[in-house]
Amino acid sequence: MDPTLLSILRCPRCGAGGSLTGARALACAACGLEIARDGYLDLLDPNRAGEPATSTEQRLMESLVVARIYERLWRPTFVRLLAGRGAGGAVGGFAGELFIHKHTLAIDDRPGPWLDLSCGTGLFVRALAAAAPGSLVVGLDIARAMLEVAERRTKGYGNVALIRGDAHTLPFIDGAFTGINNVGALHVYDDVEQVFREVWRVLKPGALYVGSTFAEAPSLFGKVAARLAGIRRFEPDQLRGQLARVGLGEFESLPLGGAFIFRARKL
Repeated sequence: MDPTLLSILRCPRCGAGGSLTGARALACAACGLEIARDGYLDLLDPNRAGEPATSTEQRLMESLVVARIYERLWRPTFVRLLAGRGAGGAVGGFAGELFIHKHTLAIDDRPGPWLDLSCGTGLFVRALAAAAPGSLVVGLDIARAMLEVAERRTKGYGNVALIRGDAHTLPFIDGAFTGINNVGALHVYDDVEQVFREVWRVLKPGALYVGSTFAEAPSLFGKVAARLAGIRRFEPDQLRGQLARVGLGEFESLPLGGAFIFRARKL
């Protein structure tokens, strides 16, 4: 197993950092927890493993059918519906969206490791791994179905590691990452400020947090759909304040229809 990965992992049960050892399977030297490796590492807190998804979208992300059609059909349709045509060129179109996120993260100028938070089927994991072949790229998601598809689609990338975990309690040591990419997931978190506190904790000083989320729906149909799906929306000023409260500053945002891309730095 990648020694860089082992050095940044934290036991999901006792919280000890750098305590997980092993090759095909891992065990915590501090508490004895055994963790099997089957394409991805399941580092979800054992106390939370049985908790049900709380929103319609979270439940859908656990569907293998949705996971299989996510990249080509589900995500583009969902983004167009909730963000409108103004987002089509960048948020809905993967090449344009990747360009913005890659350069906003400044991955060409930094050595990594990188975290793709709530990575889904690994769309950005694969792109970031190809753009930073000398750095470790970690994809984390809570949905088994998404990770099963991501595992198949990232085969051949030697610098990728996939983790099952909760964004509210990240299984990494403090200051683990040079940058975090977090695309289109803020609206499904139960406690977004807790996620921001975890993002701050696992970032290195001065490191970047880049993400995208939905602003006000551009149409009545989009507003109704968002409400039915339990989609939380943000405005840039609101998000700026939330990030500032946890120590993420130098906020910048780029509007794209009913969505926007943002960047903040760990102060």
